[in-house]
Amino acid sequence: MALPIVAMTLSSCGRAPELRVNDAVVILSPVDSNPAALYFTIHGGPEKVYLNSVLSRSVIRSEVHESKVDPKTGMVTMEPTRKIEIPAKGTVEFKRGGKHVMLWGVNRPARQLKELEAEFIFSNGDRIIVDAEVRAATAGDADKKDAHSGH
Repeated sequence: MALPIVAMTLSSCGRAPELRVNDAVVILSPVDSNPAALYFTIHGGPEKVYLNSVLSRSVIRSEVHESKVDPKTGMVTMEPTRKIEIPAKGTVEFKRGGKHVMLWGVNRPARQLKELEAEFIFSNGDRIIVDAEVRAATAGDADKKDAHSGH
């Protein structure tokens, strides 16, 4: 009789959630001198952490930004932010019109290979390296007005 209870106990032991980053994509600006934007999704691990920065050897500079709508004017503004909270077992999307990473000076190899290596640095000391697809802006991207047009 003990076997079914042991089997049931073992099967109920799931894997702990793991801090991870996926779906990373860089959208290049149609104007080379303007910054590109990096979008991705972060899945939180067993405890709350903060994304402190995103680095890449393929860019001159990177900044974590957040777009916000001013409730009085309806204008979208974009501001750098020091850290983004990633809740335990939660999901945070970095997407157009919200949180994103601005990348200045994406180098030629990344543009030609259509891939850029990005390192995500978290408050708990974790460093996650992700290969992001590099894409040119499309007509659909131009239709989606956001705060990047001013950079």
